[in-house]
Amino acid sequence: MNEKQKKIPAWMIALVVVLFAALAVVIVLLVYNGSEEAETPTDTTLSAPAESQDASGSIEADESDSADEQPTETTEKVPAVEGYGANTATALDNYSVADAAPNNADMSQIIAINDAQEACLNNGELQIYYWIEFYNFMNSYGTYASMMGLDANTPLYEQQSMQEGSTWEQYFLESAALHYSENYALAQCAYANGYTISEEDAANIADMDDPNGTFAAEATEYGYDSIEAYLQANFGKGVSVADYQNYLRTYYAAYDYYNTRSEEMEAALSEEDVIAYYDENAETFAGQGLTKVNNVEVRHILIGLDGEADENGEYSEEVWAAAEESANEIYAKWQENPTEEYFIELANEHSTDPGSNTNGGLYDDVYPGQMVTEFNDWCFDASRAKGDHGVVKTSYGYHIMYFVGQNENRQWYTAALEDIMGVQLNEMLDELVEQYPVKFDYTKVRLYDMISNNVATE
Repeated sequence: MNEKQKKIPAWMIALVVVLFAALAVVIVLLVYNGSEEAETPTDTTLSAPAESQDASGSIEADESDSADEQPTETTEKVPAVEGYGANTATALDNYSVADAAPNNADMSQIIAINDAQEACLNNGELQIYYWIEFYNFMNSYGTYASMMGLDANTPLYEQQSMQEGSTWEQYFLESAALHYSENYALAQCAYANGYTISEEDAANIADMDDPNGTFAAEATEYGYDSIEAYLQANFGKGVSVADYQNYLRTYYAAYDYYNTRSEEMEAALSEEDVIAYYDENAETFAGQGLTKVNNVEVRHILIGLDGEADENGEYSEEVWAAAEESANEIYAKWQENPTEEYFIELANEHSTDPGSNTNGGLYDDVYPGQMVTEFNDWCFDASRAKGDHGVVKTSYGYHIMYFVGQNENRQWYTAALEDIMGVQLNEMLDELVEQYPVKFDYTKVRLYDMISNNVATE
């Protein structure tokens, strides 16, 4: 609910290639076509684990993956380290290359090292982080991205981003580097605390080497003749199977440690701690509509507006009057037999709300601020009691209301808990990134330009 603090990051929800459904080309083309299904944008600032290679820091994939595999420490030092940590994501005006291949000179280039001057990340693996940042942004903002100045038909290095002084290419590169650094630090700490990869996760990594495995079947289903071709459609020509396997190794370790620490932190908090935090920040929460009341269960029968709106989206007085008359008639009919059972029957018969007209008009876990103002204010009136009823007018029409009662859920409590957890997890991340630092040399970064190449093939 509360967007003030960072939550479990979006990339953690599901970052396996198959969840991108097929190719990045499809995703990008949907963006080009301006999908109107995107929701109003919310704060998508991310700051918790990211994802990538072997948790040891080595960019070399192990020959096998098993439940008891341990990271092999790399002893390879980067010959010249002068540039690492000496520049930022704005070091170059353009990082894009028109062509790439797995393990070629550009993609094999080491772009990040750890504190022991050991190789951490190459350009092949960076492509995965970089394009995930782009996809996450587009999935979050959809058509609103253009309002922020992002034109998905134009190379990202040619466009200024919403971050002053950075192009969109530099913006996504900086985000990718941040999330890699966090992921790397989490993975290092996971292994330092005895983490071993699970049998299931190890099997997922090994599956990518199996031409008859699940991942290969996914690739075939979407029209690709190899796993590598499938990966490259999502992340660019420079990505190899080994790159993605390394990505998964670090992702799994980071994800496991992050969740473990999150559970430990939550278990250490008492209900009194959370209530005290809410009380200390009550004004802020109230400003978000999160008052200190339990969630409620309510039934309604919506009589929508049956007519054409004008060019301003307004309906005529006649349309409103007809809806009001119909609502009053149904309300009067219900009052002849004022039971919840009869209300359910009438809701299923008359309500125009597709979200509740098959379940008796029920919304069973409504929290403050969730519904439109008039609906919300009726539900959370201080005098509201079980069995209360009435008619409420909103921008959707007229709602015949029936109050079922409060339940045990408390959105205000959940929001306060999430805030506390957000603060603690962010502090943990900051400490780990400082403990396990990664240094980038952005002058060595090369990014395969998927946008220009996809536009060229339209």
